[in-house]
Amino acid sequence: MNNEYLAEFEEQDGYLNFASVGPASRSARRAACELHDEVARGGGSAVGILGSAYEEARAAIARGLGVEEGFATSVPTTSSGIMQIAFGLVGSGGNVVIPANEFPANRYPWLRAEAIGGPAVRVVDVPDGRVTPTALSAAIDADTRLVAVSLVDYMTGFRADIDGIAEAAGDALVLVDGIQGLGAIATGLGSADVFVAGGQKWLRAGFSTGVMGVSGRALERLAPTLTGWWSVEDNHNFEIPPPHAPLATADRFLEGSPNLPGAVAAAAALRVVETGGIAAIEAAVLERSGAVLEIARSLDADVIAPWTSDRERAGIVTFRIPGVDTTSAVEGLSASGFVVAERNGWIRVSPHATTPRGVIDAFGDALRNQVRKA
Repeated sequence: MNNEYLAEFEEQDGYLNFASVGPASRSARRAACELHDEVARGGGSAVGILGSAYEEARAAIARGLGVEEGFATSVPTTSSGIMQIAFGLVGSGGNVVIPANEFPANRYPWLRAEAIGGPAVRVVDVPDGRVTPTALSAAIDADTRLVAVSLVDYMTGFRADIDGIAEAAGDALVLVDGIQGLGAIATGLGSADVFVAGGQKWLRAGFSTGVMGVSGRALERLAPTLTGWWSVEDNHNFEIPPPHAPLATADRFLEGSPNLPGAVAAAAALRVVETGGIAAIEAAVLERSGAVLEIARSLDADVIAPWTSDRERAGIVTFRIPGVDTTSAVEGLSASGFVVAERNGWIRVSPHATTPRGVIDAFGDALRNQVRKA
């Protein structure tokens, strides 16, 4: 990793929990603070500050997601972005297909929308953890309006084949929850119709820094059901009473005024990724998570490893060691300076590109010490 990228971060060496929260970069924090400072000075109108700062941030978000301007917007969180899409399908009939092992952020919006007349939710069991086109295709039919999947599974670390899923989906829209991949692996809207991700994990933008990219098909098919005054044409013409016509761009999914501090922080974080180079970042993430995987296997751990190649994994390694109490092990690792997560009786470890390679070796020593204590 280049020094300019590494200089952006200052987390403790033993931090191995980026799948939960990624300590924000200096640039992301500075961008949000500078915005608040500008507002505090009272040097201009809210409209002027909002306009210029948001336009610059939105352009950076579009570039980071690999879409043209007009096809990207900011959202506070992954959940809020998915809610916009789910409620945009209310009244369309049909069904939505989702894997059973999705994180709740990619389940609740579909269930809430279904309850008020949205598409029926088809939940697909994927017992081996491999969310593949084949696993989902049997549930997809002519009435399927959308297929919703995670780019990287929050528990297993399995990386989905989005291109293959988009092909299997046919005419149905494809939504990707990218929160466990954005900032760690090469990704973006690509062949999907919606890419939405909070920025507080691998992107390291801080909280309330979500981004969303959409396709032309999504703009055509999704109604701006939950959106407000900023998402319409001529929104500052107060002499014409609502409703105004919705925008033709992705900003039609804004609930109200843009989440400006989050947008500028997300944009800054995406620029930091550009500085590091996503190819180099991904290579480092795979190398470090691969080293964690080897440590776990050397201890005869049960590893949730549904992938068959590096192309099917990302930065998450989840395991448990027979005869070792997971809670005690996580507490012991914490006492030794290593921050990991406990998930349903499993140890989840998620290093980033900034994790020094020597820290992984030290983590292995600390984990072996927990095994000896058991």
